[in-house]
Order: sequence, then C-alpha cells, then structure tokens
Amino acid sequence: MKNNLNKEIGRIKQIMGLNEVVDISDDSYLSMNIKNFQKYKEEVTELFKNKLKNSNEDFITFKNSVVVRYDNNKTPILSDDLRVKDNRFLNYMVSMGSKKFNSLLYSIFSDYISAKQQINNNQSKIANCNPSNFEIIGPLVAKDNKMLMNYWVNQEGGKVYKIRFPKECESELFLGDRGTYVTIEPVENRIHFPKGIPESLRGKKLGTLIYLAMIKKLGYVTSSMGNSAEIRMVWSDIISNPKYENDVMSLVMQKQILVFDKNTNEDVKNIFKEFVSDKFTDKKSVGISPALKEKLGEDFTNWYNTLEQNPEESIDLKIKKYEGETPKGGDTVVDTTTNKIYSFFGEWEDKGKKLIQLSSDKFETLLLPAEEKIRFKVIHRSY
Repeated sequence: MKNNLNKEIGRIKQIMGLNEVVDISDDSYLSMNIKNFQKYKEEVTELFKNKLKNSNEDFITFKNSVVVRYDNNKTPILSDDLRVKDNRFLNYMVSMGSKKFNSLLYSIFSDYISAKQQINNNQSKIANCNPSNFEIIGPLVAKDNKMLMNYWVNQEGGKVYKIRFPKECESELFLGDRGTYVTIEPVENRIHFPKGIPESLRGKKLGTLIYLAMIKKLGYVTSSMGNSAEIRMVWSDIISNPKYENDVMSLVMQKQILVFDKNTNEDVKNIFKEFVSDKFTDKKSVGISPALKEKLGEDFTNWYNTLEQNPEESIDLKIKKYEGETPKGGDTVVDTTTNKIYSFFGEWEDKGKKLIQLSSDKFETLLLPAEEKIRFKVIHRSY
C-alpha cells in the first residue's frame, strides 16, 4: 500500500509541478487527496464541462473562462459561477497557487481533447457502404483435428464458412477486414464467430444478418449464447424481433439456444430430442417460439414436464449422483458457498498461475484461482 501511494505521489508531483514531496501520514489531508486524485479530478472536470465545450479546443480560452484574475499572492480568482461551487478539492487546488492550479487545468484540458479526438477517430472509421449483400463461401471441412486450427477448428468434420463483404465496401476496409468467417462444429451444428465483425462495419446489424443467413443455409444451428455481450444481442434480436418471426423458430434453455429455419427440411423432432437429451436446464429458463412448440407437439410437452421448476431444491441429490467427480469443461456445477449454479468452462495456466472460469445463467462470469475449484461440485455432466 505504501509503495503504491509513493508511486501515486510521484505521478501527481509531475502533473502538478511540485518540486518537493515530504513524507506524510496515510490519514493526512494531502495523502487523502493524492490517493483519490483521479476521482477528485473527475469531479472538477464535471464542473468545467460547459467551459471545456465552449473553449473551441483552445487552452487559453478555457483557462481564462475558469480563472478571471489573480490576487497579490498569485492565488487564482475563479469565475463567479465556479465560486459558488463548494468543492473541497477545487478549493484546495486554488490554494496551492497559480502554477499548480494551471497544471491541473492543462491536465483536464488535455484529457478532454484526447477523449474528443478518440471519439472522432472512431466515428471516422465507420464505413459508409452497405455490407448486407455479403457472400457465403464454403465450406472448408477439416479432415482431422489439426487441419483448420488457424480457424480455431479442432474437430474432424468441423466446417469453416467464409463471409465475403461486397466489393463496394472494399475501398473503405483494411485488407484483413474485407471478410470474416464462422465455424460450425460437426455435432449439433454449433456455430461460432471467432473473428467477429470488423470495427468499421459495426452498428449495421451485420452479425444478425450473417447468423440468419447461416440458419437458412444449414437448416438449423445451436449455440451456448456466449459470454460476449455482442453475441447475446445478436441472438436476442433474432429470437425476439417480430421482423424475423417468419424466418426462424427457436428454443432457449438456461444457457443454450436451438434455432431452426422455419422452412427447414431437417428432422426437427429428432434434432430437438438429441439437443435436449444431455442439457441442464429448468422450467423457468425455457422459452420456445409458438411455431416450434406447435411443430414439436407432445415431444416438447413431455420433455418440459420432466424439468424442475427450481433445481436448487434438489442440489444435494445431484451432488450425491456425481460424488467424487472433479469439475471439467462442459459440466454444470454448484458453488457450495453460495448455492449458485454455474457452467464450468475449464482450467488453464496464465503467467504461471492456474485459473478456472465459470459462468452463470445470468452471464455472471467468475475467473478464480484453481485452488477454489474444490468448492464447486458437479451436478450435471453432458458426456
């Protein structure tokens, strides 16, 4: 703690132009300000918000709108609107004299300009073209578990479909952004989007359109919904937007989703039975589109009636069933300290430390030291 404080003191010393910093106690007023400098700086920045906007990106204009004059001791006299603001850090910095106060003003102004330039840069990167007329090419099919590893495919029979954007977009995209790809696992048509959408094409609902095109091409796809907010938004759009209700029919479980093309020639009932046979879910987590529910009929009703309303109530029985089993990737586990249920993603090593990752049905992600694995007990195993 003391080392971190000293580093922060050094950083503030440089920003404010302080020539000397004496050793101070942790509970002193100055120490309190240094520890919380960023928070206080943000508070002062909020007070200066309108003056920054009206500065026309000129520091002198900004400074003169904040400081109207100096007294005989070179103490800044603030503009009338700021003098009525009771902000102890602002008052404290004024008392430090003109040099240090002007250093603070310049730091705030520099941050404002940098943030504004970043926003402008991001906006200028957005392509003006319409990428919706993309082309799906493929598939490339893996002959073994190493053939398409550069596409993150590690299963024999895994497929890669390349997505080529229209020629009209090429002039606005970097060479590496002129296409993307999706991968399909050989079991359950499970879809992945490793590369995602290029930054310059985001905000055009391109992810939704690509997923819809793959559903139509393959007849159906499945997914774990993903921990990515972007992917969750795509699925939410596909299954809840009335615009697509004539295109797809879907089943949502605790963390899994099955989506059919509405005109598919696939054996919908058989695919449904295989899909739900090894998945962990409960009644309150299940959502099904009216079209799919009608098509499945009693097959859905009979399966749904076997589910528990609140699986937490029978946790002890589930733990006993898998007693002695160590959690592994794909398992459903319960945290014995909180009784919360999670999907267990696996264990790996990062910078010499062993870690485990889990995710709840509310997409709360846990990243913990591997020693914590002992508190998680298996309550469902798919295979």
